Amino acid sequence: MSEEILQGQNLKQKKIALATSEYAPIVIELLKDCTPQNPIVAKTEWETIVNAITLETYGTMMRQMVDHLEAIRAGVLHTKE
Repeated sequence: MSEEILQGQNLKQKKIALATSEYAPIVIELLKDCTPQNPIVAKTEWETIVNAITLETYGTMMRQMVDHLEAIRAGVLHTKE
């Protein structure tokens, strides 16, 4: 996406441009890069529970991002303003 194209667009238009571009999968990869790589098994039961919840939260966030990008591609943001 060129800077000239993005400058004249509002936020909704920019979201649509990103979701429909070849860069959308890269956004997901960036999210994966931010996911901690801690093992679920830890020294204590409490640490194991915290690690499992943390990983579940990151997984949910990535799944929601993928679903949101798909919804944008399907036209969810194409509403009258």
